[in-house]
Amino acid sequence: MIDFDAMVKNESMADVILFLVGREENGIAYPFMDRFFGRHKAAEKYESYNIKLLLETKKLKDSGQVFSERTYGAGCKKGPNWKEPKFVTEKKYGIA
Repeated sequence: MIDFDAMVKNESMADVILFLVGREENGIAYPFMDRFFGRHKAAEKYESYNIKLLLETKKLKDSGQVFSERTYGAGCKKGPNWKEPKFVTEKKYGIA
């Protein structure tokens, strides 16, 4: 079982977003990411985690690590510059 609370607490938000995007072939919708960070106590680490989530997602889009189709329901997907976060390759937090 993956310890998402520890992941959100110990890793950068950008790396967690890259992890989430990489888990699903069709990408992940922004509302799901917002709920994910809310559920896993991001408010304890970030004063306004939902605003930081918007900023980090925009930075990742600008860098080409993720992209978003402009259709309803489509979320962020792996971009051409997407790289697996270091904590995933190290198999931290129970990632298999």
